[in-house]
Amino acid sequence: MTVTIPDLRTQSRWLRPFHQVSRPRCRLVCAPHAGGTAHTYRTWPTGLPSDVEVHAVQYPGRQDRLGEPAPTSMADLVGPVADALEPFLGEPLALFGHSMGAIVAYETTLELERRHGKVVDLLAVSGSRAPHHREKHDRHELDDAELIEELRSLNDSFDDLLAAPELLDLVLPPIRADFGVVARYRRDTPVPVAAPLLALGGTTDPDVSPEDLHRWRACTHGAFGTRALTGGHFYLTDEQAVLDVLAPWLPTRRHVTHRV
Repeated sequence: MTVTIPDLRTQSRWLRPFHQVSRPRCRLVCAPHAGGTAHTYRTWPTGLPSDVEVHAVQYPGRQDRLGEPAPTSMADLVGPVADALEPFLGEPLALFGHSMGAIVAYETTLELERRHGKVVDLLAVSGSRAPHHREKHDRHELDDAELIEELRSLNDSFDDLLAAPELLDLVLPPIRADFGVVARYRRDTPVPVAAPLLALGGTTDPDVSPEDLHRWRACTHGAFGTRALTGGHFYLTDEQAVLDVLAPWLPTRRHVTHRV
């Protein structure tokens, strides 16, 4: 049997810990939306049980990874994220992703299962259509003014950035790159994961209807649940409402039987 030695340098590049526990009930790893950063999930530990360890994915091309090339394909994200999660395997593990992050979490789950079998205990997807039922968007081809208006329609809080226009030169390139990743992503038929799957979304999301969430059912062989919460595409700004739904689905530690 070949033993893979985890590369902790990869983990430190791709994951940001926001709450570490000496013996966690489970680890929750969260993937951000297009243009998003790990910082999105910095306050999640305060709304979860204290024995849940929280990490978030940091994509290249932003914040402390600003000097690295932004991703151009889903493969640019999925392989390295799966590599970064290798040290966590064998312990209870849940993946959560919002919008683009939902696809990152789904594809990473598939990749980890391809390598190791069922090692993810929960896949939670948010604000995203199922992989085999996606609309074609060309947001990455919009000019800056059009892109800003598109972002405003999805996220009211984007107006805060416009109060500091000098930041736009930093945030628009990774947003545009991420939208390109989403536009080029394709799966014609669903490939089910073994992990249980929870699909969440906003009741008034202009891109993802509650009916769209139910189409994720074809993407798992395991248990499936769905819930639409009040709000639009960024409904999860009501953080505690999301965590209250997510927490009961989180796994607990496995009981291991040692063979003599």
